[in-house]
Amino acid sequence: NKETNNQTVEQGALVAEEERGRILVSLCYNTEKGCLLVGIIRCAHLAAMDSNGYSDPFVKIILQPDMGKKSKYKTSVKKKTLNPEFNEEFSYEVPLDQLAKKTLEISVWDYDLGMSNDFI
Repeated sequence: NKETNNQTVEQGALVAEEERGRILVSLCYNTEKGCLLVGIIRCAHLAAMDSNGYSDPFVKIILQPDMGKKSKYKTSVKKKTLNPEFNEEFSYEVPLDQLAKKTLEISVWDYDLGMSNDFI
């Protein structure tokens, strides 16, 4: 519990106010091939970013520290939805002893034609 303006507020309530959606991912390390498999399954309850009350979401994933072009991936864009199903898998070749030194950055974006994409 947190004290805010002399009121007690549960932390779960604060998180719910700031939440802009959820994402389900799967992570698996294949020891035979020496690679990290990242599955982008789906998102739910995304924030509406377009004037029609929907978003055109896609997911960007980057393995840091940057390994060049091979470290960046994007899913396909799902049009007019706040609950997209991606079911896409990406692979990073990274030795097991280096895995603990890596950070996987996952972000969800709203695609906008002819304009800059919006971070969801």
